[in-house]
Amino acid sequence: MPTPSSPASHRRRTSTSTTTLTRRNCQTIRASLDALDLSSPPQTQTLSSIRRLVLSYLEELEDSISRLQSPIDIDSLKSSTDHAVEDARAWANDALDILQRIRSDVCSHLPDMDLDFSLENLVSHLPDVNDVRSHLPDINISDQVQEKIDLLRSHILDLPFQAPLEHIPVLVEHLGSLHTHLSSSESDSTPLFVLNEMLDKIATSELYANLKSSEKAVEDMFEKATHDVKVAVQRSLNGSKLIQYVDLPDEWRSNPFVHRGYRFIPIDKWPLIILSLFALHNETLNIHTHLIPGMIWLRDHLPRISTSSEDLPSLIFTSSALLCLFASAVWHTMSGCAHYRGMLTCARMDYVGIGWLISASVGTVVHYGLYCHETPRTLFLSLCVVSAMLGTVFPFMEWFNKFEYRLYRVAFFLGMAFTGLAPLAWMARLYGFWKMFAFVSPVSPSLISYLVGLVFYATHFPECFFAAHMRASADHGVWSWIDRLGGGSHAIWHGFIVLAISQHRAALSSLEEGIGGVLKAGGCPASG
Repeated sequence: MPTPSSPASHRRRTSTSTTTLTRRNCQTIRASLDALDLSSPPQTQTLSSIRRLVLSYLEELEDSISRLQSPIDIDSLKSSTDHAVEDARAWANDALDILQRIRSDVCSHLPDMDLDFSLENLVSHLPDVNDVRSHLPDINISDQVQEKIDLLRSHILDLPFQAPLEHIPVLVEHLGSLHTHLSSSESDSTPLFVLNEMLDKIATSELYANLKSSEKAVEDMFEKATHDVKVAVQRSLNGSKLIQYVDLPDEWRSNPFVHRGYRFIPIDKWPLIILSLFALHNETLNIHTHLIPGMIWLRDHLPRISTSSEDLPSLIFTSSALLCLFASAVWHTMSGCAHYRGMLTCARMDYVGIGWLISASVGTVVHYGLYCHETPRTLFLSLCVVSAMLGTVFPFMEWFNKFEYRLYRVAFFLGMAFTGLAPLAWMARLYGFWKMFAFVSPVSPSLISYLVGLVFYATHFPECFFAAHMRASADHGVWSWIDRLGGGSHAIWHGFIVLAISQHRAALSSLEEGIGGVLKAGGCPASG
């Protein structure tokens, strides 16, 4: 690296012409997902704070160093030797190149967000350059520099463990390179002092210890997950043998009361996953309690679609019910897949199917009950669509699928069902309570079936009751076989869903008549 005192023959630049460096606009990028497709946490304001602080330092240093290239003060520099001025400019060009590379890296790796503090008072001195120092103006450094550096240090300790975090040591190394170059001026310069202060705050104290220990913890977590998957595959004999709950990696554990009968089939053995449809395991009943009714209803549904003999609300409800049943069957088939992303995606699609079934059920009541009142009907049908969209988005949020949030899932789907209360209140206002009640009473059995099924789903009854007995009698008793075939709360929940769909389908013929049979009698009255 050349210095102002180095010979001209060893300098990378010897031209005295002014060089204009264009600052690049920063582009925000998203951190990539980590190993095993585990979701990474969202970017925090911490990374943005580091980005803005470092860029502010670089800007102030660049402004100071660029003065060496300015032709404004060239007359005052005539007393200096041409060689000294040329060396200073070459040294400045090198420093600006380093600044540009650091700025580009920071813009590429750290996110951009608005900060809650200003760095407008951050200033620095131009490095002392022999022969030209006396010709350049002084700039006073702000008292807030130290406070901002301390703030930077405290923020870094809360960094999320993602790709931007991995760039922090690289950033420190690059700033070290800039420090080395500025040191080559052999001067006691203020920019050098400020940069050195920032480097000390980033690279000293317990910062590196925290970063290294935290990164080690993340690495250990992924190593453990990889090891657990490998061990589970080995215990399942590469997917050909059923294993127990304790053999599963944490991400595959959803019901601690079901002890036996788990598949764990590698994705490259996908034919075994398909063949498991016809095998006995703890998902057998969960699969076929939805797959068989779905296939029967699809067989009956297709002729009506081809002849257009089914009206639109009934068609939407039946299609949503089939989506729910088949998505459920696919999920319970893929729950034995050793590929985490594939398994998780199918689990989320199962929740999507449930959401659309609930919204379509409410939608049929809204459509026929408010058929003669277009404005409220459109409003409440739009609410049904919005709730269905939320039921499509929420399952793809990481927290939604965790075991400890199962009661929140139940509450969410109950909330979707209770969106039907508002249109019922509107119907009661228009037609009276008893006419509204008589209109929706055919739907009541299906609603009761959903609620009873939810109780089994949320409480894990009866397997939670027999859990102690299962541990005491590992291979004996009727419940041991029921446990292995999946005959617990989830299969019961499935049975109530099928029952509720059947009851709602039967109620559609009554709903189509409208409130008080107004639609059956010949349509809406003129006042509607």
